Amino acid sequence: MELAHILWWCSARYLGPMIDLRYNYPVLPAHHELFRQALAALPPDEAYLLMEPPGHYAADRAVAAAWLARPGFSIDPDTVHLGCGGHHALVAILLAAQLAGRTVVVDAVAYNGFLLLARRFGVQLVACPLDADGMEPAALERLCRQHRAAAVYLTPTVHNPLGLVMPLARRRELVEVARRADVLLIDDDAYGFLQPEAPPSFAQLAPERSFYIFSLAKAVAPGAKLSYIVAPPQWREELINAIRTLTGGSVMLLTRLLGTWAQNGQLAQLIADKQREARRRQALAAAALRGLPYQAQPTSFHLWLPLPATADVPALERQLLARGVEVVTSAAYQLSSNPAHNGLRLALGNIADDALLTRGLSLVADTVLG
Repeated sequence: MELAHILWWCSARYLGPMIDLRYNYPVLPAHHELFRQALAALPPDEAYLLMEPPGHYAADRAVAAAWLARPGFSIDPDTVHLGCGGHHALVAILLAAQLAGRTVVVDAVAYNGFLLLARRFGVQLVACPLDADGMEPAALERLCRQHRAAAVYLTPTVHNPLGLVMPLARRRELVEVARRADVLLIDDDAYGFLQPEAPPSFAQLAPERSFYIFSLAKAVAPGAKLSYIVAPPQWREELINAIRTLTGGSVMLLTRLLGTWAQNGQLAQLIADKQREARRRQALAAAALRGLPYQAQPTSFHLWLPLPATADVPALERQLLARGVEVVTSAAYQLSSNPAHNGLRLALGNIADDALLTRGLSLVADTVLG
């Protein structure tokens, strides 16, 4: 039996169920009843059981485009596509842009789900240094030319795992780099819904070269496997073919139900509820972590706890497992280990019980502080 499993068994046997600070799909209790009522009120539609036409139903694309638009930044419905969640959208983009075997630049600390997906498809990944504003433009330009990169992957709004929000000025700098180096931009907006007044997406700043993903699996619930994907016009047919190859299209029942919520204000209200709850849980975290410095947005459901370069991160993870707490360490978010980026991502969205969440965070603080 592996050591991690032994530690898990011992923890479960002597401390009770594991405290899961890894996953981050907040579903508030009232939202279950809201979904039940919405299903009951949904009008009959033969489309629920039919295949979507190539390029999806025009009305659904228009709903998505209206939802994604921002003052001064409209979205052309012809550039919008419907996917089955964020990971499905990422795979469809990798296929459509034919990135297998090519180089994609990522942050030095980047979303582990994309790192795993990209490796599965034979994508060559290169890590770019980042600062408090996100990916460094000069370093990106150098790496794009040195490695003949084809694309850049970013989570610029409520970064996963670091929590930063890339300011508009930095986004514009990266757009100029991308244009000079002629690379695609992939903007994965999994957590951007939690940021009030978020800056414009890369698809709005550089529509000719940017893919953008808005996943409702985070904004609504993990079972709501629907994503709105914006793609440059020249990639339209390739992306349609990729989506249909993978799934045949989105789940029309969810597309229509969640589209109705986008139109009638219910989706905006649900997101406001989550922002309010996230702010409350961040306050619990601040108290439980007892002054330990960490990075987070006030309305986000995760935080990044930096660790000293001298920290033995694997040993710390084993200690936490032995105490009944599961976290994700910096090892999962790096292409190669760099002690300068040692840290823990702590997710606040998976535990609804305040006492249990506080206990888990307090155990992290006790273990880190020694």
